Amino acid sequence: MKPGREARRGTEAGNGGQTENEKCCGIVRGISSVKGWKRMKRRILWKLLLAAVFLCLAVPAPDVQAAEPVVIVIDPGHGGENRGGEVEGQFLEKEITLQTALSMKQTLEQFEGAEVYLTRTGDQELSLEQRAQIAKAYDADFLFSLHYNMSSSHNLYGSEVWTSAFGESFAAGQTFAGLQLAEMAGNGQYIRGAKTRLNSRGTDYYGVIRESRQLGIPCVIIEHCYMDHPVDSHQIDTSEEVSAMGVSDALAVAKYFRLKSPSLGLDYSGYSYAQIPAPQGTAAPDRTAPESVSLSVLSADPADGRAVLQLDARDSQSGILYYSWSLDGGMTWSMLMPFANLGSLTFTIEAPLVSGMPVLCRAYNGYDMYSECMAVIP
Repeated sequence: MKPGREARRGTEAGNGGQTENEKCCGIVRGISSVKGWKRMKRRILWKLLLAAVFLCLAVPAPDVQAAEPVVIVIDPGHGGENRGGEVEGQFLEKEITLQTALSMKQTLEQFEGAEVYLTRTGDQELSLEQRAQIAKAYDADFLFSLHYNMSSSHNLYGSEVWTSAFGESFAAGQTFAGLQLAEMAGNGQYIRGAKTRLNSRGTDYYGVIRESRQLGIPCVIIEHCYMDHPVDSHQIDTSEEVSAMGVSDALAVAKYFRLKSPSLGLDYSGYSYAQIPAPQGTAAPDRTAPESVSLSVLSADPADGRAVLQLDARDSQSGILYYSWSLDGGMTWSMLMPFANLGSLTFTIEAPLVSGMPVLCRAYNGYDMYSECMAVIP
């Protein structure tokens, strides 16, 4: 049985219009005596024995490892009038999500036992409810909603996965997210993590996740990268690179469902990965800034314009993703630099320095909240 999936009930074969009782009564009426019953019994036993021998010789043994198909529904985000994010002259989200989805589908269809469908195959606009309902109509084992990101300040980069905050939907989503983000990291993407988000009613914030959970379907939103940041945008500059994102998505799904593809030379049937348990209650998002940040100057040479500093930062809930620094009292800041939840990091500033100059530093957690600290150039 596949992860997070209850076995489907099969349907019994037809019996030619007769009920089992009718068939049994017909047999009984054809036997007029005990002696006749014994003769009938011997004939039936011989016929069954001969039939069994014939089947053993003529029919190959069934594959006991054959499993029912895994039904995968891929949702290319946006479509129609809902254009999604847009970087003028470069990227239009509704187009690259569809291209990614088509590549993902083509790759997954090369794995045995995979049935793959799309919520849209062209430039159609669908509501979030419709996307979930389409997955339900296909009896989906999982719904994967594909997106590309942008930020209001155009300063964020990296891959992230959004999941439900509740029950088995959380467990399935977070388990898959671990595989998906490992694929992204292998491609050189910075990893922002697997996250949950709640609305003001305390339910899942993202409609496609919320609606899917109500229909009993695990669903995740895959935010592949930020279209508006140079750290990420160069990874989707070409059509081939966008399609490669879909291949990575497909491989994560194949690992999750432990599929194999002789044509691709890939066999994940014995693939081992960490299973995330369902939470006790709600897996709420981090709502607080990092609890511990400190900055110290390890060395500084004002004449040379070079200082080496050490940043210590921790966030027990969502980790530390980035840091930035300022030499003008916070009027301007460096670009966000990767911290990768290291706990402690040493970095170098090369700029005009003056003894007594304050250096401000911010550490940002997985939900982009920051805490600030300061050190002084000796």
